[in-house]
Order: sequence, then C-alpha cells, then structure tokens
Amino acid sequence: MDPNVVLAILYIVFAGMFGAVIGSFTNVCIYRIPEHRTIVKGHSMCMTCSHELGALDLVPIFSWLFLGGKCRYCKTPISSRYIKIESLTALAYMVMAATHLSMFLDPSDPAKTIFPFIELCAMFIMINIVIVEMMIMKDTGSSMYVLSLALGIDILVQIAAGIPQGKIKDWLISVPASLAIGIVAVLLAVIITNSPKDMSRYFKDDKQKTYRTSDLFAVVLCAAIGIIPSIVAALVYLIARIAIGNGKKTKYLGIALAAGAAAGYFGYAAYTVLV
Repeated sequence: MDPNVVLAILYIVFAGMFGAVIGSFTNVCIYRIPEHRTIVKGHSMCMTCSHELGALDLVPIFSWLFLGGKCRYCKTPISSRYIKIESLTALAYMVMAATHLSMFLDPSDPAKTIFPFIELCAMFIMINIVIVEMMIMKDTGSSMYVLSLALGIDILVQIAAGIPQGKIKDWLISVPASLAIGIVAVLLAVIITNSPKDMSRYFKDDKQKTYRTSDLFAVVLCAAIGIIPSIVAALVYLIARIAIGNGKKTKYLGIALAAGAAAGYFGYAAYTVLV
C-alpha cells in the first residue's frame, strides 16, 4: 500500500480518537457551563450515586459500551447522550481531517506547516464550540454571549495563522462577506417574526434574550466558515427562525444552525477536494 495512503488513514484515525477525547470534555462543558461551574477543576462523578469515576470509567465511547450504559457502582443507566456526543465529535474530526489532508503536519519541515496545523486546530475548536452551543440551547432553551466571544477569538486565531501563509487577502474578503450574509439572514428573521410595533421588544425584552444571543452566534459562525458554507448555514437558520417564530421551541435553533453549518462547511470542503 502507498505509504501516503497509510499516513492519511492513520491521520484520520488519530483525528477520530482525539475527537472522542475532546468530545468527552465537551460533555463536561455542556453540563457545567449553564450551571456556572468550572470546567477545569473537579472530578467527574455519577449523577445518581455521586461516586467519583475512575480512569476506566472515563474512556471515551468504550467505557459506555463495556459498562452497558450503566454506572459501574450503582448500576443506574447512563444517558446515551455521552456516547452520542463523543461519537459525533469523533466523526466530525475525522471528516475534517479527511477534507484537510494537505494540512497534515510534515515532520520533515515543521516550520513550513506549523501555521496550517494551528489553523486546523482552530477549526477543530470551532466544531466543539458549535456542539456546546447546540446542546446547551437544547437543554436549557437558552444561549450565552460567551460562546459567541469564544468563536470570535477562534476566528482571530485562524486569521493570525493564515497571515504567514499569505491568506490575509482571502480573509479580508471572506470574513466581511460571510458576516454580511449572516447579518442579512438574522435581520430578515427579526423583521419577519416581529411586527413593526413589537420590534423594540426584540432588543429590550428579557424573554427575547435567547433569540438575540442565538442570532449573534449565527452571525459569528457564518463569519467563521466562509462565504459558500455561510450561505447554506444562514438559509437553514433563517428557515428555522421563521418556522419557530417567537414560540417556545427555541431549543431547536441550535440544532438547525449546527446542521446548516456542517452541511455547508463539510459539503463545500468535500467538493473542493474532489474537484
């Protein structure tokens, strides 16, 4: 077998393993951030018996499978969400790796490829920020500005990593254009779902905070993923916003946005690789 093919397979498998580990940490973020608890301290424990979990209980994906989806100590069923998030993250990382093989870190010349590698890592982080946002909204029906800030910082890291690669001109076109696409979609959603006399409520009413923070995250995410992917993400989000209106199903906005962004980003990445 061609050595390059073997390296590519190993790279994709390693990305999946790494993604599963990060997916485990993502589960921590999903549960602790809404409760304003630290995500860097404290041991994981069973939600039912409060027994501190050991290393063998925390192996991503495999621990849940080998334990039959139950706590080792009290035998209480463990939510399948843990393995779903870990598997989703692993899959997303593998797809990202497969569509960005040109960014593989060449050990023979690390100085030349370090910036593409940093950019790829920033994209990996973006995936997890989106998953955390999606699941927090699904669980609590709310969203938080801090995740938009984190995504904004992630964009700045990608831009900084792209400067030494001569991508600054691309960024100067892509980011403003993608940002504009997201803003247009959000403005249309706000106008369509609010009557003129109720427009001020969108900006002042605390009940509208979920929509405001979700809309902000949608705009920032569009800016992060590029022009073509942002069109898909913005369109899906606009349709979801109009369909949901100002009702009580805001928790589905995060899922719709994540699905649109994934379809646009990975679909376009696959197209560029194949073509």
